[in-house]
This record gives sequence, C-alpha cells and structure tokens, in this order.
Amino acid sequence: MDDMLDFDPDQLDDSDYELLQQYLQGEYSPELAELLESYGGFDDDSDVYERIPIRNLYENCVIPTASQAMSHVIPLFMFCLSFRILCLLAHTVFKDCASPLKFLHFVSCVFGLMILYRFFEMALVYIIACLITTYIIVLLTSQFSRPQVGIFVSVFIASYILMCELIIVDGKIWHSMRGAQMILSMKLISLGFDWSSGAIERLPSILEFSGYSLHVGSVIFGPWFSYKDYISGLQENKPLCKWWIIKVLFSCSLAVLCLIYSTCFTSWLIIHGSFSWLLAYRDAQSFRFSHYFVCFLSEATHVLSGFGYTQTADFVKWDYSVVRPDKIEIPHSLVEVVTNWNLPMHTWLKTYVFKTARPLGNFVAVLLTYGASSLLHGLNFQLAAVLLSLGFYSYIEFMLRLKLASSFDACILAKRCKEKCDHKYQIMNPFVMLTNLSFVLLSMFHLAYLGLMFDNSADEEMGYTMSHTLSKWSQLNYASHWAAVGTFLFYIVI
Repeated sequence: MDDMLDFDPDQLDDSDYELLQQYLQGEYSPELAELLESYGGFDDDSDVYERIPIRNLYENCVIPTASQAMSHVIPLFMFCLSFRILCLLAHTVFKDCASPLKFLHFVSCVFGLMILYRFFEMALVYIIACLITTYIIVLLTSQFSRPQVGIFVSVFIASYILMCELIIVDGKIWHSMRGAQMILSMKLISLGFDWSSGAIERLPSILEFSGYSLHVGSVIFGPWFSYKDYISGLQENKPLCKWWIIKVLFSCSLAVLCLIYSTCFTSWLIIHGSFSWLLAYRDAQSFRFSHYFVCFLSEATHVLSGFGYTQTADFVKWDYSVVRPDKIEIPHSLVEVVTNWNLPMHTWLKTYVFKTARPLGNFVAVLLTYGASSLLHGLNFQLAAVLLSLGFYSYIEFMLRLKLASSFDACILAKRCKEKCDHKYQIMNPFVMLTNLSFVLLSMFHLAYLGLMFDNSADEEMGYTMSHTLSKWSQLNYASHWAAVGTFLFYIVI
C-alpha cells in the first residue's frame, strides 16, 4: 500500500476527492475500490483499514486540505484587510467630522454583500430579505411599543428561519448558509433588545443597521458582537501594530492546524475497525476540531477588520477569543464545555435568552436557552437532540456537583473554584482530585457519544436526519443517556 496513492491530487475531481477522504478515514466502498484500482489498485488480500504512510497522508490530504481552505478564505481576508486600511484612511482624510462613520458604514455594507455573493451567489437574497424586513419591523414597532421591539424581532426571526427551512429555500442551499444566517439573526435580535432596553440611545439609520449586520469581518463565519461594540470599534479605530499582525497570523495558523487535524489526522490515528468507543471519540473529536477551525477563522477575520481588542491604561491588547479548545478537550465539566464552545454566542444566549427567561425558573430558562440555540442552528433533529441532551446533562451535573460540594464542603463544583475559596477541602485534596477527575472522564464520555454522528456521511450536505442520529446512538446502546439517567437518580437519592 506504500505506493497506492502515487498520483497528483490536482488531477482529482470533486467526487474523487470525496472518495480520497473516505479512504483516509478508513472506510470502504465499491467506488473507492474503483478509484484505487485506476491508480494501481490494491491486493484483495490486503487490509483496507491499514494506516497509510505519513508521506502519502501529507501529500494527498494535508497539502490539498490546506490549499483548498486557503483558496476559499483568502478573498475574505483581502476584504477584511481592505476594510481595515480604509478605516485608517477615512479617519485621516475626514478627521474631526462625522463623515468617516457614514463612509465606513457604506463600505462595511458593500464589502459584506460582495463577500456574501462570493460564498453564496444569489442565495444572498435571503440574507438581504431578512435584514430589510427586520428593519421595517423595528421602525413600525418603535412607533407604538418600543419596549417590545426585541420580542417582535425575535418572533419574526424564528418564523423566518422556520419558513426558509421548511418551505422557501432548497435544503442544500439553506444548509450551506445556515452559519451566516445564524450570525445575522443574533445581530438583529440583540440590536432589537438593546433598542428596547435603552442600551442604544438612537435608532440606527438603514445605513448603520446594514453596516453592522453585514460587517465583512463577521458576516460569514462570525463572531457575533454587539452594535455598541461595532460603533465603538469604528470610532476608536486603533492604529496598526505588530501585536495586531501577530494575533491575526496566530489565529490563522491555529485554524489551519485544526482543519488539517480534523480532516487528516483523526482518521489516521484511529483507523476504521478500531473499538467502537474509540471510533465514536474519533468522529466527535474530528467534528470538534472542524468547529475550532471556524472559530479561529472568525477570530482572524474579526481582528483583521479592526475589532477584538482590549484597551488598558497605556496599551491595546489584541486578545480576542472565540473558543478555548483546552477547556473542551479536557473539560472540568459539561458546563465548562458549553461556556467555552463559542464565547460570543454564550454571551449572547446568556444576555438575550437566559436572563430574559430566568423569571420562569432556572430549569425552564436553561431549556429555552438550548432551544433557542437549536433553532438558530437550523430546524434539525440531530442538532436539537444533541443540544437538548447537552442541556439536560449540564443541568443535572451542575445540580449534583452543587449538592456534593455543599455536603462535603469541597471544591467539586461544576464551575472551577477560585484560587482562594471558602471550601474546607481544596483542589489539591486527593478526594477532590479523584472526584473532579471522575467528572472529567464522564464529560469526555458524553462528548464522544453526542458528537459521534457528526461524521462525513452523504447526509451532511442536507443536514443529518432523525434516523441517522438514532442509528448512531443505538450502536452505543444509548449509553450516555442511560448514564445521565443514573446521574439524575443519584442526585435525587442523595
């Protein structure tokens, strides 16, 4: 098998490239056999699941994956950099007047539309329709009930997503643009609630509204950021510096490394035919690293366009973070996973959903928060099942560990204790360390189970179905759900 894949990757068409990915994941199909046969074939007695040489992996997966990714994102980087440069020039040319902001709103809107067309072509009309309709709703409801604007906007966004998902838009097209629609929805809802609460003193004009909603640094991959942060970033417009460049390059490098690991190395390290739970862990980790790729990419575009800094007394820190993989791969608790999975989205859900629903009770607020997250990600049984399961799991774990910490006066809460806390048994106590380690392993067990259906099967283009999700979980005998039931019963008993 050493020379099995001795060919030029550039000669592959899209279908052959997908089969190559299937081969690298250790899977087999007649189409794959035909492709390999055309490049020298393989012996029927050979092990299809044998780990391929690292050189072949590098030449036929690492290089093509990195090249394909960069070819897609370089235009986005160029638009973000151009916007950053225009911001600096505008503040120089139109110094001490309001003109630069109007100009920059216009540029942000135009660049956003151009990059949307680059990624989605004419499907961008669904983004534009949502934006314009939302602005009309904000204008109309502001005339008679400003405190209710956020609720009206939320109801419209939810209805619009459902109509597009079920009726209006082709499933394959909608699935490809869900991410951009989710970011837009978060921006519009947050702006509606901020206007309702008075956090925004003046209703944005259509140009300001569009510039924020279509901001080129966040319109494709995110992240979400508030309207006030958008205006503040344009007004302050920090100068270029080496730390800005370092942050962009660092985030880009991490994004590419995560994509390569997700696409090439997870399936190379744990090949098909391994123990079923190892395969579940592999598929789940591959999905997580593809998520890190998007998050680090969104960090890079956000910072590249001039946002994502922290102002100290005499220094500007470009320290913006979207995700913390170390808190997810070895999690202290599922609560920590949820918090660090997407930091801006966590802030959005906590501010605009959880706190709004909290008067109904913590449990109801948690369910509504995960329900809102599920809806924003698209009406999909798989996502809804995973997010709602995660909601139940994290709530049960939080309550159990709260009761245990109170009973034993120990640092075993779902949220890490501060360096100096009031518990009798501190973090270095053997009992505390063993208990926390047990919950770490339990969290990793749940993550492997919940993430295993996010594989590279053909269903992915249209979104995974109910049967796909249940079949994947049934292969592991619904072990995670049974473990959650056992955890809940233990919580009740004690």
